[in-house]
Amino acid sequence: MKKLLSFSGGVESRTMAILYGNKADAIFSDTGNEHLALYASLNTVEKKIREFHNNDFKIIKVKNEEWGSLDDYIRYAKFFPSFNQRFCTRMFKIEPIDNYLKQFKDEGVEIMIGLNANEKDMRTGNHGLLPWVKYSYPLADNGIDRQMCHEILAAAGIAPNFPPYMQRGGCYNCYYKSKKEYKAMAYMVPDEFDKIIALEEDIQDQREEYYHIIPSIPNLREFKRVAQSMMIAPEEMYSVVNNATKCGVFCNR
Repeated sequence: MKKLLSFSGGVESRTMAILYGNKADAIFSDTGNEHLALYASLNTVEKKIREFHNNDFKIIKVKNEEWGSLDDYIRYAKFFPSFNQRFCTRMFKIEPIDNYLKQFKDEGVEIMIGLNANEKDMRTGNHGLLPWVKYSYPLADNGIDRQMCHEILAAAGIAPNFPPYMQRGGCYNCYYKSKKEYKAMAYMVPDEFDKIIALEEDIQDQREEYYHIIPSIPNLREFKRVAQSMMIAPEEMYSVVNNATKCGVFCNR
């Protein structure tokens, strides 16, 4: 049976790569909307883990071949993903991975999911629909919690050091991000924040009310102006906790 581990680039998936990467390659589903900081870290992390396992490891990158990026689909549909319409996870995480896994229909495949020992209640979800795919949760089953993951990564020298605007996922326009994260993003990476402004303005149609990507932030341009006028840098205000998002098992950061 082929073995793979689901890789997001975050704490738990890096830990799985260290512990089990000599037995399984990693699979990373690229939405096309990941933060530049995440893309920049992937090759470095892969190289270090390969060295750790004597070159017996690689990250397989997959994506939605029809649309290329989540932004492309949002512009086409003129519709943002949300808590109630989580098509981003389904179309740009789960489906590309499932399409890749179809090649193992005859031999079967096991894919390891990086839920830690504190996340056992997250095992159910919109994955696990292919009958020839076995999903396993080695961190949770072996009692490895998030703190232990941090300790393992520190010892291996590959602990993630994501900026404050990346506490909840790699997509730059994730609806799970908090206002604090968006504020840090507007201050620290204004070019990425400008992409959100452009995307929001591009998808407006004939709705009488302006359609916001972030309902709690009614005016992104003004929000950016205020964020950039702050006297204290966001990295001094908000600790980098790297909490895992709840948007799906393949998006955990």
